[in-house]
Amino acid sequence: MTGVPPTVSVIIPTYNREKLVCKAIKSVLQQTFSDFELIVVDDCSADQTQAAVEQFQDPRIRYLRHEKNAGECGARNTGLSAVQGRYVAFLDSDDEWTPQKLDKQVARFEQAPKEVGVIYTWLQVINEQDQVLRLRKPTVQGRLHDDLLYGNIIGTPSTLMVKSDYLQKTDGFDTRLRCCGDWDMWLQLARHCEFDFIAEPLVQYRDHSDAGRGSTNHYAVVEGHLIFLQKHHTTLLQHYRQLGSFPLSQKAGYLFNIGQRLLCHGNKIQQDEAISQGQKYLQTAWQANPFNLKMAFHYLSSQLGGQFYPKAVQLENKSKQTLSSIFK
Repeated sequence: MTGVPPTVSVIIPTYNREKLVCKAIKSVLQQTFSDFELIVVDDCSADQTQAAVEQFQDPRIRYLRHEKNAGECGARNTGLSAVQGRYVAFLDSDDEWTPQKLDKQVARFEQAPKEVGVIYTWLQVINEQDQVLRLRKPTVQGRLHDDLLYGNIIGTPSTLMVKSDYLQKTDGFDTRLRCCGDWDMWLQLARHCEFDFIAEPLVQYRDHSDAGRGSTNHYAVVEGHLIFLQKHHTTLLQHYRQLGSFPLSQKAGYLFNIGQRLLCHGNKIQQDEAISQGQKYLQTAWQANPFNLKMAFHYLSSQLGGQFYPKAVQLENKSKQTLSSIFK
């Protein structure tokens, strides 16, 4: 590293992904924008992650290792404590960037009003064979705090570039959250700045069955959501009609998704608080959209006991599959 700070600091947190992290690093080193530092935070991996990172002989790479596993939020905070750049870009170790990702985001920042502190991009969802499954195209922009209460409408950290000055105004990633940590951070940032986006898929998000992913861990999902809701949703269910710019039917959809997630994961581990909270969210979703039969079915099913709701969801999914095969 020279004495001149880089324009962009890239943070890759990783844990036991020696093969995937190499793909992520390569996608950073292949960027058309070269004025960056790359901080790889190894969250106490038990595999050959360190050797995999050190094979890259590039002075822009810094390897930091935790001696004790701190979780994804803790690893991102370690990266944030080391950044030198004017902008910070996050990349999950199982995702990849297209070559012009940093170039286009820096250029957009240079043209954007100073109030814009976050610029995100669209992404392609790919499978383990690198085949494109679908495209995610969020288009929300401006002051987003109240809209972000309903869901992570921005998406994965891999799409974001953030001004360092605004990150310093936050409390960092909440290490209590094994799930929803990125959603929590976007809400923190939304108190201070505006969001903008680039309508191009500049990120490849890998959809895979990694047992270490928070989104597939029932305990992590339940714990993270309950802490997140206690932190941000103290009045949302009472004031959802006034909060946010979405139409009422869309708000109902977001509340329904939260309720279903709590109930499905909560039932898997018999977590009573998650089940109770899930019922409340489904009830509010139905109240917000009372003529929606799906919401009525889910709420009423949730009231028939913990064992019944998962079976009702399975029945609904089987019915969808049957109808889909009939009308192909």
